[in-house]
Amino acid sequence: MKYTYAYKTSDGVRHEDSMNASSRDEVFAELRKRGIKAIKVVAADGSKANGEMRGVRKRVVFVAIVCVAVIVGSIAYFTGARKGEHEAVAQFQEDQTRRQIIGDVAVIEKGILTGWSDVFELEGDRFLASFAIPGVRPGQRNTSEESFMQALNSRQEIMASDSLEVRQIKAMVEGMKDEARAYLQAGGTVVEYGKRLTERQDAEIAIYERAKAELKRAKETMTSDRYLDLWEERNNQLRNLGIKLLQLD
Repeated sequence: MKYTYAYKTSDGVRHEDSMNASSRDEVFAELRKRGIKAIKVVAADGSKANGEMRGVRKRVVFVAIVCVAVIVGSIAYFTGARKGEHEAVAQFQEDQTRRQIIGDVAVIEKGILTGWSDVFELEGDRFLASFAIPGVRPGQRNTSEESFMQALNSRQEIMASDSLEVRQIKAMVEGMKDEARAYLQAGGTVVEYGKRLTERQDAEIAIYERAKAELKRAKETMTSDRYLDLWEERNNQLRNLGIKLLQLD
């Protein structure tokens, strides 16, 4: 993996360079051998950087505030508490098993495109799989309540022959089934649950698109240092929500 690092010479001049390494620790170790003290190391895939102290306290406080706001907002948003709605339904919170799938990009993209039809036989399972990965636009699925309940009353077993990608999507779908069962038991309906999946996914996509647009604008107006700081902040927020990260140009 490629890492970009920054350091300052004895006269205070900042320099940037890059190297290929298996981890940030390896980058720091190699730089120490060269007598270089890095102030920042950034992975090209959006992994969290470390090493730079300037502005850390400000960024930590900012991210903490944003995370709290997002968590509180997500609970209120996804529960959709309305007057007259069952009290337990109003306390409903989204399951935390949803995340980005790690593995072969081609396999993942195919699964998203086809609704993981080669993994799940039941239409209800395919419906849930369409909403399993945060921030990914689901395909349009005409799933009946009967099909949904059929899937809810079954269980997908993880097999020894399953690939890494299949294991992850199965685990997420089963987590969403637990989420749906709790929602229905609390007095919600299948139709309401389906609407809230759509609302949640749309909100996550909007968060990603806003961050992407902000960085695009910032690149034209900010210094490279401030741009990297903003890139780290936005990716930290996306990572906390399980949404895919923004690549560094």
